[in-house]
Amino acid sequence: MKTLKTESGNFLTFLRNYYIIEGNNGNHAGYNRIWTVWDNAFNTKKEANKAHKEGVKENGDVEYGLTPLLIRTPEEIIEIINSSERINYHGSHDIYENE
Repeated sequence: MKTLKTESGNFLTFLRNYYIIEGNNGNHAGYNRIWTVWDNAFNTKKEANKAHKEGVKENGDVEYGLTPLLIRTPEEIIEIINSSERINYHGSHDIYENE
């Protein structure tokens, strides 16, 4: 479990080590991209890789590179939150926001 602070001053508690994030199609340069954190997260990279491979098989847009699907750590998610990109993490069962 990790608690990290965003630039806006909010604290996020991450219960797992690896999260899968999926982007909308956006455009080719990534503008208007909105990332969504999957509901479940994983303790090991091996578990995350297995779920990632299953996700690629289920979604043809991911398989052909139209929709990005990435594995990220809590630190990398904080970087996205602090950047100009947008990310929706409220659906994840393993991330809690504290003020």
